[in-house]
Amino acid sequence: MPRVLGGRRLSTLTLPVVPVLPASAPFTPAQRAWLNGFFAGMFAGRSNPPSALLPAGTAPPIAAAPEAIEESFPWHDPALAMDQRLALAQDRPLERRLMAAMAQLDCGACGYLCKTYAEALASGQERDLTKCAPGGKETVRKLKELVAAKGNSLSSALPAADPLSTVKPAKSHAKPGLDRRNPLVTRLLKRASLVRPGSAKDTHLVVLDLKGALLPYKAGDSLGVFPENCPDTVQWILDAMDASGAERVSAPDGSRLSLHEALLTCYDLKKCRPTLVELLAESAGDGGHAAALRAMLADDGAGVPEGYELIDLLLEFPSARPPIERLVTGLSPLNPRLYSIASSPLRHPDEVHLTVGVLRYLNSRGRQCNGTASTFLADRARVGEGVRIFLHPSKFRLPEDDTAPIIMVGPGTGIAPFRAFLQERCARSARGKNWLFFGEQHRQFDFLYEQELLEYQQRGLLTRLDTAFSRDQEAKLYVQHRMLENARELWAWLGDGAHFYICGDASRMAKDVHTALQRIAVEEGKMSADAASAFLSELASSKRYQRDVY
Repeated sequence: MPRVLGGRRLSTLTLPVVPVLPASAPFTPAQRAWLNGFFAGMFAGRSNPPSALLPAGTAPPIAAAPEAIEESFPWHDPALAMDQRLALAQDRPLERRLMAAMAQLDCGACGYLCKTYAEALASGQERDLTKCAPGGKETVRKLKELVAAKGNSLSSALPAADPLSTVKPAKSHAKPGLDRRNPLVTRLLKRASLVRPGSAKDTHLVVLDLKGALLPYKAGDSLGVFPENCPDTVQWILDAMDASGAERVSAPDGSRLSLHEALLTCYDLKKCRPTLVELLAESAGDGGHAAALRAMLADDGAGVPEGYELIDLLLEFPSARPPIERLVTGLSPLNPRLYSIASSPLRHPDEVHLTVGVLRYLNSRGRQCNGTASTFLADRARVGEGVRIFLHPSKFRLPEDDTAPIIMVGPGTGIAPFRAFLQERCARSARGKNWLFFGEQHRQFDFLYEQELLEYQQRGLLTRLDTAFSRDQEAKLYVQHRMLENARELWAWLGDGAHFYICGDASRMAKDVHTALQRIAVEEGKMSADAASAFLSELASSKRYQRDVY
C-alpha cells in the first residue's frame, strides 16, 4: 500500500524496506529496540530497489548525483570506553584520533567543543593538552602520546591562544550574559550551607540575581562564572617576586593594567604549564634549581608535583625570578568555571541557583590549597556584590514528552541539574515518573536538599528516591550498588521508555554507573556484552542516555 510523505503518495518500491520486529516477537522491549536500530542501520542508504523488483519493461531509475557525505564521528559517544573510541578512529587523521581521546561531552568548559579542540591541537594553534577536564589524566596521557607520535613539540613555544579567552576577543553583539565574551554582572543574593555541622564536606547553595537580566536559561543548562583569585595568594606571589603590584603589565585581551589587578582577575595562578616551568628554569641563577625545573619537563620525569601552583615553584626555587612581564605572559588565563544550574526558571524566574562544593586540600608540599571558583563563591564574594556570569546552553535536557519516565543518578553536587529537573516537572505538572539515585558520605550531615526531596516524594512527584550514604556502614555503599539492587525494576523502566541521566564525577562515578547499567542490560535484558554496549550506545544516540560529568 502506498505510503504518504509530506502530502505525496510514494510507492513502496521507491523507498527502502527496513524490517521492524513486531511487538509479539519473543524479545524484551529493550532487545526489540536494539535490533530495530541494528536493522535500520544495516538497511540505511538502500534507497533504490533492486531491478528485479521493478515492473517488467520499467527502466531502472537514474541515480541522482551523489550528495556530499557528511562526516560521521562514531566515537563521539560518551558511553564508549577510551579504547573503543580510539579503535573507531584508528584510520582517521590525527585531529579525529585526538577527538576520540576526549570525553565526548562537548561540555564547553575548555572553550572548545571536542572536535574544535582536537583540530586546534592538531594544527598547533593550541598546545595545552590539559583542557579536557572530564577526560582527566587518561585523556591528557593519550593526547600527549598522539601528539608526540607526530613529532610535535609541546614545550618549544608558548601555547597559542584559546580562541575565546587568551586572545583579544572579537566584539560580541550578544546581550550580556548570553556570550562568555560579554558576561553579565549580577548580584550575589544569598548563599547557605547545604551540609550540617560535622560534615567533612563544605557545600553551598549560591543564589544569583537575574531580575531584569533577560537570561533565558533552561533546566539542564550550565552557568559560567568568572572567579577572582584569592588576595592572599596574590600578595604571596608579589612578595616572592619582590614586586609592589603597581607595575603595569599586559592582560590577556591586550590591555594594560596593574600587576596586582592582573594576578587577581586575569591569570590562573594554579596551573603550571610547561612553558611556565621552562621560563623559570631559564631565569634560575642556581644551576641546581634550573636542573630540577628542567627535570619536571623531561618525558621520563615525574612532571610538576601534584597540586603545585605558581607560589610553590617560586618558594621552592628562589633563584628563578624572570622579569615580571615575562612571568605574566607565561601564565594561563583565568578561565571561567561552569556549574550545572540547580533551579528551574519556571520556579525561580528572577534567580539562578548553583550547588557549589568547596574544594580544599593539602598539596604535595603540605600547603593548604583552595579551589579558585568554589572559594570565591562560597567565601570571598560578598552578598550584594557583583559576579560576572554567562549562560552555557547544554544538550542535557528533559524529554519533551512530559509523560516519559526519567531515571536520575546524581551523587554529591551532581544533584544540581536534577533539582532543576524536578522543579521543572513540578511546574509543568508532568505526569511522567521520576526516580532519583542520590549518594553522599553521611545521611546525618550530607543529605543535600533533603527536605525538598522528601517533600517531592511525599507529594508523589518523586516516584522513587534511593540513597547511598557511603560512610554510614562498614562496607562502602555507592549509587551503582543501589542500581544493581533494583536492577529488575530499573530495566522495566527502560523498557517503558525511561530516559537515563548521570551527573557528577567523570573519572570514577560515571564509569562505575555506566558499568552497572551495562551489567543490568546483560543480566536483565539477556544480552551479550557486545549487545549491551550497542544498546547503551543506541540509547545515547536517541538522547535517552545523557551525561553531565566533570
